[in-house]
Amino acid sequence: MKLLWSLNGRIGRVAYAGGLLLNWVLMLFVLAVWQVLSESWTLPEPFNLKDGSLLFLFPFAVLFCWAHFALTARRLHDLGVTGLLSLLLLSGALLIMPIVLLIARGEDTDNCYGPAPSTSDLAPAHHA
Repeated sequence: MKLLWSLNGRIGRVAYAGGLLLNWVLMLFVLAVWQVLSESWTLPEPFNLKDGSLLFLFPFAVLFCWAHFALTARRLHDLGVTGLLSLLLLSGALLIMPIVLLIARGEDTDNCYGPAPSTSDLAPAHHA
């Protein structure tokens, strides 16, 4: 769970891709459960899922957004830049930034954010 929640340290491209995938799968699972519950259960207001109350989904949305920001911040740390740039996800960079972070190679050496992750590359690094 540290992968999705922690803002400290660095993660490589593979861990970032896996974290994004895990976050999306969990989000889709919650949406599927919400859909099933909204069709079959009637709860008291304001939790009445029959009329599509989104109040049920709000805590989950906060958790999924936090996980996305945490993954992005740790991946930015691997590139040697501040995780505060993950706030660019609030802008139009939401679609571009993950692609860039999946392609960009992290720093091979330790940096101020921690030691280099062992899986920072898709292929093993060759040292001279």
